[in-house]
Amino acid sequence: MGKLHFISLLLLSVYLHNASTSSEATGCLDPSVVTAAEVALDQINADRKEGFIFSLNRVYDVLQESEEEEGKLLQLIIDVMETKCHVISKTKWKSCEIKDIGSVPVFGNCDISVFIQTNITLRNYSCTIQQVPAAAIVEVCPDCPTTESLNDPIVSETANLALEKYNKESNTSNYFVLLNITGASMQWVVGPSYFVEFIIQETDCAKTLTDVDWSQCQPMNGTHMKGFCTGSHTTSDYEFEVTSSEDSWISGTHPNIEKFKKKCFTSVSCSLHQQMLENELENGHRTSKTPLSGSVLVLPPPPLPVPPRIPATAPNCPGERSHNLGLWSLKL
Repeated sequence: MGKLHFISLLLLSVYLHNASTSSEATGCLDPSVVTAAEVALDQINADRKEGFIFSLNRVYDVLQESEEEEGKLLQLIIDVMETKCHVISKTKWKSCEIKDIGSVPVFGNCDISVFIQTNITLRNYSCTIQQVPAAAIVEVCPDCPTTESLNDPIVSETANLALEKYNKESNTSNYFVLLNITGASMQWVVGPSYFVEFIIQETDCAKTLTDVDWSQCQPMNGTHMKGFCTGSHTTSDYEFEVTSSEDSWISGTHPNIEKFKKKCFTSVSCSLHQQMLENELENGHRTSKTPLSGSVLVLPPPPLPVPPRIPATAPNCPGERSHNLGLWSLKL
């Protein structure tokens, strides 16, 4: 009897161990779910035309998992972080560095529908993203850059100075024009330092031309180069502080603008990427001919403390985070 009792206990422990192991591999920790989220995020980034590439932070919840005749359909909520790679680069998210507290981080989540067959195909997505509020950054890093309004004339002037420097010093065949400014921040060093992110596009004006009026240069059609640029300028001279009411900074007629250019240190860095017409593009990520439905909603920074989220319901959810910014007030 003692031997039989021992064997029964042994079998029971093996069963419980296997059940525990099986349980740990479900929900947000299931390797097939994590892989589906990773592949789907590459497809989301490839589909987008504006903004920065998202990086997967974690699988937050598995809302639905249903078997279909030809495969499996997953409804997931994933948490994402914005990276420093713009979507025009078409870079895979695993190759991109996330924006940390020194780069005004952006976080959010995506509801996604993924079909798993031989391949993994994203069917639709809906993402919501927000900048980390300045108060949360200052709390842990008082000297880190804080967001500037894109409508501030000093932001436009910084972008124009950076582009002017790029057109003069780069070895491109044609001049580039400013398409739009995507981000701006300010940090106090020896004086105010302004940082901008902006998109440029190749024009039909060759650099071999002299006395070029950039306002007459037209963006090229068809296959052309677009660039994502980061620029900055720093000045220690207070007389060149700009207020939002000074429209002459934008038009270039302000009496101090030439002195400003000489007093400030300007830097710029651009990465260029070839852009093709829509009918020339072949999306290597998707294997389905079904049109992809997706959206990204940009919300203002959340209030602090952040309102609680709807709790995850699937086993082992939410999953483990891939990134830790040390922003405890936001749990990031």
